[in-house]
Amino acid sequence: MGAGVLVLVGTPLGNRDDLSPRARAAILGADLLLCEDTRSPLRLLGRGKSDDSEEGEGASLPPRISCFVANEGDRVDLLLERLGRGERVVYVSEAGMPVWSDPGDKLVRAAVDAGFEVDVIPGPTAAAAALSLSGFSAADVRFLGFPPRGGKARTELLDALAGERAVAILYEAGNRTAELVRDLAGALPDADARSLVIARELTKLHQEVIRGTVVELAGRLDGTLRGEVTVVLAGAAATEDADAEDPGRAAARAVWATLGDSKLKPRAKAKRIAELTGLDAREVYAALSRDRSRD
Repeated sequence: MGAGVLVLVGTPLGNRDDLSPRARAAILGADLLLCEDTRSPLRLLGRGKSDDSEEGEGASLPPRISCFVANEGDRVDLLLERLGRGERVVYVSEAGMPVWSDPGDKLVRAAVDAGFEVDVIPGPTAAAAALSLSGFSAADVRFLGFPPRGGKARTELLDALAGERAVAILYEAGNRTAELVRDLAGALPDADARSLVIARELTKLHQEVIRGTVVELAGRLDGTLRGEVTVVLAGAAATEDADAEDPGRAAARAVWATLGDSKLKPRAKAKRIAELTGLDAREVYAALSRDRSRD
């Protein structure tokens, strides 16, 4: 038996027909499949539940063992043992490319450090697909994965994006996307001009692409989005101080931040917005109350 090889295989985002012939052959030809979800190979190859056999003789697919975020480190010893036997171990994410906001990096580092070969069979990636759909240049891009849910880490990310010249790509759950966009509207000095593309459920039946400025989408989106979302944010323009050039932008950002602040009570929000805009606080409060009654 030859030297062991770890192979990373890209799998479809949602359309089974996107599985490449090479990827199919690699999955079927593996000595061992490490899977983020052990059911994924069955779905990809159109197998039924009757084909879902455990490791052993007569299995319709190679032996499959789970390897997800919580247990990836625990699978390293198993990987090295199998590679040491000269086996071909294939790792597949549930969807997309391993390592891109998915497990796989620990396996790769362990295999490389132990002197084993690592190969890759490229496949779909939501970040690349969404960037292509966005129409933004790919000359300078930052992939940021899933944003922190809150706290200092989230604030630091938003502050960094305020002056980020590169296109930024983030992943987010559909029901949290509106909150992210509102936070961006509150943090970016050029939110009224900065382009944003929301790509939802890529390659699936209900694929949707939503385009606009950050401020526009902050006003349009709500918490009803579902599925997996890729957020593509255009880079900041080369201005030294956008707030100084256009004070209205600073006020708009502050209003969006106030609306999205769940810690403020409605009357406090109304008072703050009135201070920023010159509107009557009672009228603002009445408008906020009407919006809440519609939810």
